[in-house]
Amino acid sequence: MEKIIETIILYGIFAVGFLYLLHFILKKLENILTSFFYELSQDQSLEKESLLRRLKRQKVVTSREEQKNRQLASEAEQKEAIFLEEIDQLVAENRKYEQQLHIWQNEQQKEIIEVPSVVTTPHAPHKSLSSYIDEILQQVFIESEEDEAGLFTESIREFDALMRTEKIRCALPYKVILQLFEMYSSEQLHIFTESFNKFNERAGRLAVKQVYQSSYLSPEQKLKVMREDGTLEELDAEFVQFLFYMLTHFSYRQSRTLYRNYQGVYNIHFYTGIIIVTVASEESANHFKKLWEPGHENYNIEYQVKKELIGGVVLQYGTKSIDMSYQELIKRSTEKIEAEVKI
Repeated sequence: MEKIIETIILYGIFAVGFLYLLHFILKKLENILTSFFYELSQDQSLEKESLLRRLKRQKVVTSREEQKNRQLASEAEQKEAIFLEEIDQLVAENRKYEQQLHIWQNEQQKEIIEVPSVVTTPHAPHKSLSSYIDEILQQVFIESEEDEAGLFTESIREFDALMRTEKIRCALPYKVILQLFEMYSSEQLHIFTESFNKFNERAGRLAVKQVYQSSYLSPEQKLKVMREDGTLEELDAEFVQFLFYMLTHFSYRQSRTLYRNYQGVYNIHFYTGIIIVTVASEESANHFKKLWEPGHENYNIEYQVKKELIGGVVLQYGTKSIDMSYQELIKRSTEKIEAEVKI
């Protein structure tokens, strides 16, 4: 009997222990599953919120586009209606004028006027105005230093406008390039360009490209990494500041394109070719030189003297030419007069 009681007590203890252990395991499993499903529900809720925000933004953009399209359609309809009304008015006025013209023609008396015969002298042989160019050049024009100075100034102004246009064409769409050439002197631009060339060569390496394109680093951190790995060695401080500007505003591909555009403007600004200046005399060459040199020290000039120009100047820049000579001005005036006479 005692053994049976002991056995029952022992099995009871084991049963209680097993039940407690089972309860403990179930509790842990419940906590794990609860946390798992809670995180899962949180992720889904965040994703749902993100999708809802995107949907709202898309609805706002769509509604704005629809409103804009409706407004454009309404404006087009109004313009079309106004245009049709104007056409109707013009047609009505044209009919009115035709009727008035028809009435006026019927009212006019038709008279035949006999033209009297007049004895005329034989006509002189026709001579075009172009044949008078040499005579005008030799007899009419006299060299004038004041007029010539005006032509010199005008030719220099036109040359500067041409250079400005070429620079803008090469710089676009990066207008900041033009600001660089306005900010720095010639010596600073040479130093800046040398640093830009070095960085462009180093930027072709994979490591520098990865740092530039990294979306995890801020522009300050990118500059710090480049300084630590030696990419910025021997580079001008002004260029390093400009590099920070590029890291902030331009992608890697845009920075490579910006470099090519900068080189184009640099080659125009420091033109390595020879600009030929043709004048009528040595005195004119000295006069033009005084007006040219103060603001154009970056260009190589070669002077040529041609007396047949009479006065003025001809600038030849590459394939372009600025002709402000008396010969060309007389030719234009003569052609204009001849055209007016023919009309």
